[in-house]
Amino acid sequence: MLTHLQIENYALLEQVGIEFGSGLNVLTGETGSGKSIVVDALGLLLGERADAGAIRSGAAQAAVTGCFTSPFTSAEAAAWCAENGISELEDEIRLRREVGAQGRSRAFVGHQVATLSLLRQLAERLGEIHSQHEALVSFTPAAQLALLDRFAGAARELEAVAAAHAVWKEWHDCLNESEAEQRLRLQQADLARFQAGEIDAAHPLAGEDQELERERTVLANAERIAAAAQAAYQALYDAPEAAVAQLKQAQRQVADWQRFDAAVAPLLPRLESLRLEADDIAGEIRSHADRVEASPERLAKVEERLGMLDRLRRKYGPTLDDVLRHRAELAAQLEQADTAGVRRQEAQVRLEQAATGYRAAAETLSRKRRAAAARLGRKLEAEASGLAMTVRFQVGFDEAPGEWTASGWDRVTFLASMNPGEPPMPVADIASGGELSRLLLALHVVAPREKRESRTLVLDEVDAGIGGRAAEAVGRKMRQLGQSYQVLCVTHLPQIASFAHHHFVVEKSETKGRTRAQVRALNPEERIREIARMLAGNAINATALRHAEEMLAAHAG
Repeated sequence: MLTHLQIENYALLEQVGIEFGSGLNVLTGETGSGKSIVVDALGLLLGERADAGAIRSGAAQAAVTGCFTSPFTSAEAAAWCAENGISELEDEIRLRREVGAQGRSRAFVGHQVATLSLLRQLAERLGEIHSQHEALVSFTPAAQLALLDRFAGAARELEAVAAAHAVWKEWHDCLNESEAEQRLRLQQADLARFQAGEIDAAHPLAGEDQELERERTVLANAERIAAAAQAAYQALYDAPEAAVAQLKQAQRQVADWQRFDAAVAPLLPRLESLRLEADDIAGEIRSHADRVEASPERLAKVEERLGMLDRLRRKYGPTLDDVLRHRAELAAQLEQADTAGVRRQEAQVRLEQAATGYRAAAETLSRKRRAAAARLGRKLEAEASGLAMTVRFQVGFDEAPGEWTASGWDRVTFLASMNPGEPPMPVADIASGGELSRLLLALHVVAPREKRESRTLVLDEVDAGIGGRAAEAVGRKMRQLGQSYQVLCVTHLPQIASFAHHHFVVEKSETKGRTRAQVRALNPEERIREIARMLAGNAINATALRHAEEMLAAHAG
């Protein structure tokens, strides 16, 4: 409930403070006095678009501050604050909106800066504004379905449908993703199989290319290697002056020497070691040389094999180890292509299960809606009768299920016949602005929102196009609505104003060449005179005053 509204430098309102009460609050005043400006200012608090043109001439900015009783329990407030990054919500929630040049605005919740989306989210819990335009919006297909659900008390069924839809949507998206993945994997698998086949056909081994490079060098230089080996072997062993023979000769000379000088005896084993090493090296040279064979056929095969490995290195390398790593990656890709089909099959099964769950939940919700639709029609017709309207009302359902959504598959249309003998037609197509406003008023009565005792309902232009008995019926219904909501109504009809629990007048005056508007609460005597003015215009007389007093007395209960 809105308890206090402070408006600063907004259009004609320079400094205005209004203390609202529970029940029905009405604002009256002469045409052009600024009644709707109050509603526009309140709309800023509830997240409507800011307009720099609304700033009072000569002022740097406009500001609107409102204090609302909290619609939250302590636990709900703590959860909401934690979810939205607000430190704390008090029992009285203070909202503020500042509008500067170029329409730039700032919003505050308490003393904390808030985004406009956060302000709108909070405002949904605090209040709503309805004009003739808003009444038309309230009869859009989505709004009609929401209102039917509210009347049907289908919150639990809606939660079940939303949960089932979330699961279905998750697996629907998963199936689409797995199908796309499978297509991609299959495309990649074709290339992977070709590349794997090309590599497998060569049967490359780790380090094979290096070994073949060494073998090719040896084969290509076989004659030179044989000649070098032969010369080395001769130098060490085979020639008369070979190293082994020379070392044997040296051993004999030193052995003869030691007979005369024992000091050279240690040289003999060292010479023997040299001779044995030279003999062994000569043997290894001969063995290596024997294995070297000039083979053009083998050289051709080595060259061919190296060429094949080189092609693989150029395509998948640069090294043979890289080629082998790439082959392992291809194996993983082929395995993923196989498992992608498995994932798609799993997603298909889970989607079918989720679809079964959604159908069951949506069907349960649809049955509840259809059962409630008949009751809504009867109740709305009765309420409309009390608003001086003769209406035949029904809810039309599309027979075939529509698109699967989080609110079910039903598509509904509110149909009405405003005149006897006429077939029911979509309400938004046949009702006038005043009729739409009264139907919306009736719908608020028969399908109130939950936690409605804390909400503020603003009705602007709801009395347009009506008068007499219809106006009195609307006033009575708004007073009744004030038992469930805090109702704020801008009206020019005395029949409606006389039902108010709290009456405010908007007055325009001129001071030092500047026009400004003020809003003040009326005491009982002032209220009689305001009702009389609304009845008789500026020519207030005793008859108008008496009539006003009688109206107020009659509607005070």
